[in-house]
Amino acid sequence: MLTDSRNIVKSIISSSIGNVLEWYEYALYAYFSTVISTLFFPTSDRFVSIILTFSTFAVGLAARPFGGIIFGYIGDKFSRKKMLTITILLMSIPTLCIGFLPTYEKIGLAAPLTLILLRIIQGVALGGEFGASCVYLYESVPQNRRGFFGSFALTGVGMGLVLSACTILIVESWVSKETLYAYAWRIPFFISVIGSLLAFYMRRNLLETPDFLIVQQKQNIIRNPLLELFRNHKASLLGLFAIFLTTQISFFVVFIFGKTMMIDFLNYDSRTAGQFNLLTMVSYTIATMVFGYLSDKINKRYIILFGTVGIFMSVIPFIHSLEDGLTSLIFVMSLLLGAFIGMTEGTLNPIVAETFPTNIRATSVAFCWNFTSIAFGGVAPIVSMWLIQNAGGVDAVAYYLMCACSVTIGSTLYMLSKLKTAKEKLLESPEAVTVNTL
Repeated sequence: MLTDSRNIVKSIISSSIGNVLEWYEYALYAYFSTVISTLFFPTSDRFVSIILTFSTFAVGLAARPFGGIIFGYIGDKFSRKKMLTITILLMSIPTLCIGFLPTYEKIGLAAPLTLILLRIIQGVALGGEFGASCVYLYESVPQNRRGFFGSFALTGVGMGLVLSACTILIVESWVSKETLYAYAWRIPFFISVIGSLLAFYMRRNLLETPDFLIVQQKQNIIRNPLLELFRNHKASLLGLFAIFLTTQISFFVVFIFGKTMMIDFLNYDSRTAGQFNLLTMVSYTIATMVFGYLSDKINKRYIILFGTVGIFMSVIPFIHSLEDGLTSLIFVMSLLLGAFIGMTEGTLNPIVAETFPTNIRATSVAFCWNFTSIAFGGVAPIVSMWLIQNAGGVDAVAYYLMCACSVTIGSTLYMLSKLKTAKEKLLESPEAVTVNTL
């Protein structure tokens, strides 16, 4: 069991490094969207090429729920440890294949079709990995520190994005545009394989989580965790979906689509766009840890509420700063927006994990993250592209995000009011109160 600090630290590092690597690998595709759209989806219309590229990105995300269901079942039925060991290998193989994949010019239609297949495999792996690491982290640490250590799953995401962006900036700085398009774009994909092998080695010797061992000892394994989730936890799912609406859309619009928007619609060069995008990601990564730590001390829903209000208020100034090209203002707004997104996401893992019982937790956490990722986040770049073309330019993207924030703010206020009412009733009649705030 995970009873000493050494095993706990090992569990945290092993879980988090997988998220770093998998999001590094996954983000490479989005950050190289301008290159990939030219090499694998060449058309006479630049807009169509980019749409096809992000559609392929969305296809990979669409596979995530299937990965979450498969590996969530493995985690709830057999072992939390097995989930983590399998997913890291499954992610690295298609990433390596993308690095070797010939372009449309060399093998024609087979190139984009193979790319789509590899993205689907990546999506299945990521769907299993992220939920698995979230649950393993949550169950491996002391209860009074689950907010802080649980946030490391999202910190790992941020670090993966930062590492990916830094790698791309270095490659773009060292080679010419012609060399980048010829072969240099493949280098970051090859680099990830070394890290994946290291992560696999570290995860082989992980111990099972105490929470899952208790479920095994009590023989409280659920035969069909997904059915149990839908049958008895529908209200919790709806409450969480309302929170995820903002976190997923803001994440994918700002971090995944942001660089493309700056290059193709606001006429920034790739290096400048990458630098500002990197700044936002660094701010996000730090904020996930800071507010994960604070979530152990204050109500997590208040943190989500304040973070969502912050996104709502900062997204218009952020877009306008990009349109005006004022470097100092872009710097400030990038830091603020990244911090507000990190503020909301840094508290999410413990909220989702604590909402569900241990015997369906792996399936439930994976389903929440992965379903909302495709339903809200995966389509966000495509929706943003459509809005820019048909609804008044990049300002429409800001209004899109503000609408999502409004839903989350309303839902969070409702949950907080339910919690307040329950506490008041508890003072009057403790035995009469049962409340689920999600």
